[in-house]
Amino acid sequence: MRVIYVSAEVSPYAKSGELADVANSLPRSLSTMGMDVMVFMPKYRLPEIESLSKEIVMKSLPVPMGDQEFKARIYKSELGKYDLYLIDNPKYFMRENIYGTGKGDYLDNDERFIFFNRAVTEFLLEKNIQADIIHCNNWPTALIPLFLKTHYLNKGIFKNVATVFTLHNIAYQGEFPPETLTLTGLNWNYFSPMGLSLNGKFNFLKSGIMFADVINTVSSSYRRQILTAKQGFGLEKILKNRQDEFFSIRNGIDYEIWNPQTDPYITANYSLSNLKPKKTCKRDLLKEYSLSLSPQTPVIGVVSYMTSHKGFDVLLGALDRLMKMKVGLVVMGRGDEAYEKQIQTARKRYPGRIGVKLDMNSILVHKIAAGADIILIPSRYEPCGLNQLYSFRYGTVPVVRATGGLAETVKPFCIKTRKGNGFVFKEYSPEALLQAIKKTLECYRKKDIWKEIMEAGLREDFSWERAAKRYFRLYEKTLEKKRGGIIG
Repeated sequence: MRVIYVSAEVSPYAKSGELADVANSLPRSLSTMGMDVMVFMPKYRLPEIESLSKEIVMKSLPVPMGDQEFKARIYKSELGKYDLYLIDNPKYFMRENIYGTGKGDYLDNDERFIFFNRAVTEFLLEKNIQADIIHCNNWPTALIPLFLKTHYLNKGIFKNVATVFTLHNIAYQGEFPPETLTLTGLNWNYFSPMGLSLNGKFNFLKSGIMFADVINTVSSSYRRQILTAKQGFGLEKILKNRQDEFFSIRNGIDYEIWNPQTDPYITANYSLSNLKPKKTCKRDLLKEYSLSLSPQTPVIGVVSYMTSHKGFDVLLGALDRLMKMKVGLVVMGRGDEAYEKQIQTARKRYPGRIGVKLDMNSILVHKIAAGADIILIPSRYEPCGLNQLYSFRYGTVPVVRATGGLAETVKPFCIKTRKGNGFVFKEYSPEALLQAIKKTLECYRKKDIWKEIMEAGLREDFSWERAAKRYFRLYEKTLEKKRGGIIG
């Protein structure tokens, strides 16, 4: 089976959020199962991409954009488990960020990703690449299923291609002015409430939901949530209309990359049978963030995109009271400029106790997973979540809000039964967060109990092997549907 996997970001080369990790790990796992996987991503101006060994496979590919035509240059990098194809056009992608800056999204994101979607399909057509599945992810790739059923409907190589569209976060939809439609080359009949418009705007995500052969999301809890008016962000009715073709497969993590026994990015390796070196990782983390804390002080890690969706308003609302609990805090991420400034101000208010790095550094994520005692994830919405899975793998205890995949994977620890792998709070408020941290710290002070919680996480299995098999079955179902069958 040949799979074309299309994503706006792929770790560690370009990363904004967890999609990037999935876009690297899932293709690797699919390849291990014997599939031929080609991954497509824009060629941003990032050092991780520039340092890749790559070759030009097409110098000048004409890409239609409305009544104009622009050129793309296509690079290929052989990464072992899969080949990465980079779509290059300096006008659109010679930028240091994927979607925008802390001040907001790039104003031409509609044009940038229409170009990317058309360039991928034009390249497959020009090179006569026969694929079974084209797997698209989130709004930046959501137009490919639409284009295949319009511009490319009568192109022979796409006749038997089936499309899968994964919703990683329905809150981000790619909403643009109506005139954006002209860049797609489609006529105005498509711009209607029954078509591509939502609330008077051209909605990319809606396009993917409507035109993909099959859609899925990244946890069963999140699937249930986004079918409701409260969390469907205006798309719940369309999703309900496609319930029979709407599935959920929870994300996993790559156990080759995320392995405390062999991880090259942490200062000391350790395992379930020998947790002592984790203390060395903690000291290294404190040094990394220039924190003057004793080794006995509990350190809380936060790795997140800084938005209200990720609970940064709740975290900041609890911060002063959290510091009274005599903890250390290390934060890594980028996001809304206002939140970036607030967390930097807090760092100055608590020198030596709060460390902040405005970065999306893959190596540092490993150091936090290994060196922190607690990982805090206070998300308002969390389709799946990967940081709690990383923390389990490294014996770091998660404290999360009960939403989406967080609620599925983190089981509240009970002192009486000695069962559970973390701590959970339900109410979206600073008070609920603080109460959960208080319970966590009570257990932290009891070394035998804390060791049991750490070990419970280390025994969990959230590897991609199981999830990749489910994707293979989903691909088979999608191909059956494409051939006129019924999805069972």
